[in-house]
Amino acid sequence: MPELVSKARSRSFSGSSFTASCARTWSRNSLWYMKPPRNPPYRPPMGGRYTGSSPSRELPMPLPPPPPPSIQILAGADLWTAQGPQSGQALAIRKGKIVAVGPVEAVAKAHPKAQRIDLPGGTLLPGLIEGHAHVGGLGALSRKVDLTGLADLHSAQARLRTWSAAHPQGWLLGRGWDQNHWPDKQFPKAVDLDALTGSRPAFLQRVDGHAAWVNSAALAMAGIGPKTPDPAGGRILRDATGRPTGILLDAAVDLVEKLIPEPSSAELEARLKAGLTALRANGFTAVADMGVGARELAAYRRMAAAGTLPIRVFAYLNHDHRLMLRELKQGRARNLSFFQVQGVKFYLDGALGSRGARLLAPYADEPSTQGLWVTDPIKVGMDASITLRAGYQPAIHAIGDAANRVALELLAKALKRGRGPLPPRIEHAQIVTAEDAARFGKLRVVASVQPVHCTSDHSWTPARLGPERVDEAFPWRSFASGGALLAFGSDAPVEDPNPYISIAAAETRQDPAGNPPGGFLPQHRLTRLEAVRAYTSGNAEALGRAKDLGALQKGAVADLLWVQAPLGEISPEALRKLRPGRLWVNGVEVPLAH
Repeated sequence: MPELVSKARSRSFSGSSFTASCARTWSRNSLWYMKPPRNPPYRPPMGGRYTGSSPSRELPMPLPPPPPPSIQILAGADLWTAQGPQSGQALAIRKGKIVAVGPVEAVAKAHPKAQRIDLPGGTLLPGLIEGHAHVGGLGALSRKVDLTGLADLHSAQARLRTWSAAHPQGWLLGRGWDQNHWPDKQFPKAVDLDALTGSRPAFLQRVDGHAAWVNSAALAMAGIGPKTPDPAGGRILRDATGRPTGILLDAAVDLVEKLIPEPSSAELEARLKAGLTALRANGFTAVADMGVGARELAAYRRMAAAGTLPIRVFAYLNHDHRLMLRELKQGRARNLSFFQVQGVKFYLDGALGSRGARLLAPYADEPSTQGLWVTDPIKVGMDASITLRAGYQPAIHAIGDAANRVALELLAKALKRGRGPLPPRIEHAQIVTAEDAARFGKLRVVASVQPVHCTSDHSWTPARLGPERVDEAFPWRSFASGGALLAFGSDAPVEDPNPYISIAAAETRQDPAGNPPGGFLPQHRLTRLEAVRAYTSGNAEALGRAKDLGALQKGAVADLLWVQAPLGEISPEALRKLRPGRLWVNGVEVPLAH
């Protein structure tokens, strides 16, 4: 273990009982007999709780609805290929699969009785794959007050007052505030809520989901006071007298969130379906859902068995030790279905906006901190190794340069013990030294990035990092030049899941207003072809499904997206306004509710 990890362990975690117990009980012949940690692991904000119910092996699920039995030919649009758009091409689909791709005349001649679907120009692509989202959180947005994009504290208070009057019962829940876009850039406080909420508890997630703004009623319900210690992997912000201010970071968020009543099974399914439908409306035919708890897992399996999943779901489990071990020993499904457990999501650090991302050196704008280790790196490394050897995929959240360095070290050691069929992933990879960026490709670690984070955060990222290391931010070109596989996502509901905004962000590194001029660190811009690849074949390869998804090729499933625009030619400004025109999932055209 590198020196950095050893220091992290000694500074942030008081004991090593977990590591010691695992070392005593683990052997090659007893992979699945591991004592769970004495304390429950950090549960990220959108996770469920372990219920103890037994799983069923992933079996092929019903595919809703059955595709038409006859052959259909789609022609008239440019086909998006690995080389970009190709004109004069067509494809034929039958029973949910692509059965032919080639010149229009050749495909028509080979299938003279096929039904012809003439597309009026535009571009036909593989169905897009959302590489990193939180589906339940996206589906729950309509049940919370939306604080996204508000310009100051007073605007947030006004929005809360209006929402509270219209929804007077239960907890006041919301998300989306970002103090970095307020004039004083200071965190809000519990007292800023108390006059609005009184004795009604309030829980308002920051835009990144790694901080919560709560009122005094919620602090009192959780028993959080001046003497409450910071939990491992979290921080309770305090004033000069030691009193909690109402801001909770990372693992401290759970001190209040665990008190919020959980949704019913029917409500949970409704949230998942709403999130999946929202993604489908943006042109996605599959999603990697990052951080699925036991109740969400059960809900997904019920929906898959009933054939009601709108798009395909690749689930990454919460880092709940019991849930993880219970599921991994089932064996990963080999055949593509509408639902499959894909891996485990691990958290190393927090987010840059709330100064929870772990840095190699102190924050430039708050020298008293280097950020947080949300989970003990020793524990992450051990469980990531177990995940790999079981044939599943570890996905490690790492934002700061220290977290990314440790993630690479942990994965390098895990890969020496055995490389499974799926490549390991690092999620976000936002602040990475040049040396470490080059290691992604050498280790064959997927760089799972969200381009819109760059364009949302560019205005305050230099203040966090300082001029000496700002060049480490969002180093996509370094990843690509080093041979790393890029997989794109949005981190919805943290960001808008709209993929066309993200593709424009990748190639301009500018926000929709055109800022900053010339782009933020423009040397790391990507081409349109590279960006689309990261949303299609890149994500498919990252999921180990390159033969099935992400490309218009014979034998792939007929998950297709048509847009009424020449995708290779339109400007970034026009790209941001683009909406999907038609969508096929498993060979069946599905409605698009924009």
